[in-house]
Amino acid sequence: MERNGKKQVKKAAIAIILACFSLYYLLPLIGTVLYASSTKWSKSLLPDDFTFKWFQQLFNDPTFLAAVGRSFLLSVLVLLTILGIMVPSIIWINLFLPRVSQIMEKLVLLPYAIPGVILVTALLRTYSKTSIPMFFVLIGALFISALPIVFLGITNQMRLINMKELLEAASTLGAPTPMIILRVLFPTIRTGTILVSLMIFSSVFGEYLLTNLLIGGRFETVRIYMLRRMNENGHLSSAVIVLYFLFILIIALLTFVMTNRQKKQVVPIKQRYNRQSRTLEKGVVVDNVLEHS
Repeated sequence: MERNGKKQVKKAAIAIILACFSLYYLLPLIGTVLYASSTKWSKSLLPDDFTFKWFQQLFNDPTFLAAVGRSFLLSVLVLLTILGIMVPSIIWINLFLPRVSQIMEKLVLLPYAIPGVILVTALLRTYSKTSIPMFFVLIGALFISALPIVFLGITNQMRLINMKELLEAASTLGAPTPMIILRVLFPTIRTGTILVSLMIFSSVFGEYLLTNLLIGGRFETVRIYMLRRMNENGHLSSAVIVLYFLFILIIALLTFVMTNRQKKQVVPIKQRYNRQSRTLEKGVVVDNVLEHS
C-alpha cells in the first residue's frame, strides 16, 4: 500500500511538471493565434472580436506571396545542392574511406562551434569584392551549416545496415558497383534521406540570420518579411507567425511519421540481411541478392 502511494505521488508530480511546461509553451502560441484573429485586444482577458481579416490581407499581399516563393526557392536549391553533392560523397566515404568518415564526423560539427555573425563577417570580407553573386555565397553558407544534420543522419542510416558487407558480397557475385549503389544502397537509405531532407527544408525555409546579413532586403524571405511587418502591424505579423507555425507543424508531423516508418523498417531489413547472408553462404546468384535488397 505504501509503495502504491509513492507511485501515485510520483505520477502526480510528473503530471504537474508536464502541465506547467505545456502551459509555458502553449500560452504564447494561444495568445499569438488570438491576437492574429482579432482587430482589438487591449483591456480584457479575451479579444473584443474574432476575424480572419489579417489572414485574408496576408494572402492578398503580393509581397508576402513573393517572400514565400523566395523562401521555397532558396530551400529547394539548398536541398538539391546537398542531395546532389553530399549523398554520393557520404556513400563513397562510408564504403571506401572509413578513416575519413571518422574524421568527417568531427569536422562536420564545426558549424555549431562558429557563431553565425563571425561566419557572415568572414564571408563578406572574402566574397564582397569578388564577382561571385552573394546569393550563391548564401547557398554555400547554408550548405555548410546543414552538414552536421546531413552527414550524421545519413551515416547513421547506413550503419543500421551493414552496407559494406552487402556491397562486397554483391561484388563477389559479379554485380557492377553502379548497379549495387542504385538498386541496393539508395533504396535502403531512402527513408533516412527523406527524413534529413524534411529537416533541411524546414530549417532553410525559416532561416533568418545568414539571409538577412548576407543579402538583406534584396532577397526578402518569409522571416525577413515577418520582422518587417512586426514593426508596422502586430496583428499581421502574428498572422504570419501562425502560418509559419502551421508549416513547421506539418513538417514535424511528416518527420514523426517518417521516423516511425524507419523504425518499423529496421527489423525487417536486418532479418532480410541475415537471410541474405545465409543464402550467400549457399551460393546464390547475383539477381537474388539485388531482388531481396
